[in-house]
Amino acid sequence: MTNGKNKIEAIFSERNIDEDCDTIARLLSPYREVVRESLIQGNYAEAVTILLEVLESLTHHFVQDEHYNYFDDMYSPDYVCQDMMEATINGIKNGNFPAAELQRLKDGLEKLKHTEAYEDYGVPYVLDVWEKFQR
Repeated sequence: MTNGKNKIEAIFSERNIDEDCDTIARLLSPYREVVRESLIQGNYAEAVTILLEVLESLTHHFVQDEHYNYFDDMYSPDYVCQDMMEATINGIKNGNFPAAELQRLKDGLEKLKHTEAYEDYGVPYVLDVWEKFQR
């Protein structure tokens, strides 16, 4: 695991689980800014890596730590991830996204579609956002 991945994993610590998983969302928020900045600066590899690492951790912990028991209507971390995905999609639409990074993103998202979190709970929702963009 990379140091960045370790930091992301730490955010999903059980001590951070609260109503709507708001603390987790708040702690993920700086990553939203890093993804946006990376895209603006043309550091697409970093943006894709961070997005995928966040989504992988979210997908894993959603089921393992039973996040579905902590919210009714709003799973706050999903909104932070949605912002990251929308920024990434906008970066792709701008036409400068390297083909290799786009393929790495597609492969990573495809892998997430086959997780228990997505198949049983529709989490992360950003996979639906991605599917709509792909159509």
